This record gives sequence, C-alpha cells and structure tokens, in this order.
Amino acid sequence: MSAQNPYEAPRVDVNLSAGADDPAMLKNASLGARFLNWLIDDVVVIVFGSVAVAVMMLLGGENTASDALGNVVAIAVMVGYYVVFEAAFGWTIGKLITGTRVKRVDGGKPRVLQIIGRTAARFIPFEPFSLLGGANVGWHDSMSGTRVVRVRR
Repeated sequence: MSAQNPYEAPRVDVNLSAGADDPAMLKNASLGARFLNWLIDDVVVIVFGSVAVAVMMLLGGENTASDALGNVVAIAVMVGYYVVFEAAFGWTIGKLITGTRVKRVDGGKPRVLQIIGRTAARFIPFEPFSLLGGANVGWHDSMSGTRVVRVRR
C-alpha cells in the first residue's frame, strides 16, 4: 500500500522534465490545438485592445486625436501580448489552456528576436491560412525558426 497523502493536491504532468528540449521527443501541436490557440488569443487581444482604446479615449476626452491613434494602440497591444508572453514564458494564454508551447526548431527556448519575427509575420495577409498546407507549420513558425509543440499528453 502506498503512503500517499489523500489530501495532497493532484500533480499535473506537463512534460517539462528532462529531455523536454530534445526535438525528437517533442510532438507538434495538432491543427485543432493551433486553431484553439488562435481563437483564444484573438479574443484576449480584442478584449485587451478594446480596454486600452477605451481607457485612452476616456483619458483623452475630446482631445483624442483620431481613430488612427486607436488603431496604433490596438496594434501595440497585440504585438506586446505576443512578444511579452511568448518571449518570457514560451506560451500565450491560448497555448497555456491547450497545453502547447513555442520552441525553437532545435527544441530550445526561442530567442526574443525570433519571437519578434514570429509576431511580425502574423501581419502577413492570409497568414492564418498558412497552417492549412498540411505540414501544420504556419508562416510565422517557418520564418522565425520556431514551432508549437504539445507539452501535455
């Protein structure tokens, strides 16, 4: 009989143990997980961006320059969201929920410049459709030398 504490919090295996940086052991995230990542992150960016623009308009009052400034703030929120989360943690909120992470092609943690390039590639028209090519690698992955992998079984 095991001497485990029945009141101990459950443990979650997120596959971040030894060997998690070995590219051979990392499995690419499924197309469904990638779609959920995009959907969740898109909602989060829209909410954050809307709040930022609303705060800007409330603070600026009638002196708010134009809609162009609101667009600049919204784009800055999107860029900041992806760069901060992926550079610092290797995940966004969508990736955290789906159990996926951004890694370099060789399995290591992506560099900040790779994340900035990855984020810039998201502005290419029709870029979300690049995942439909069958290889499950988007342009923002291939151009930056990164990939999205599963870290939960």
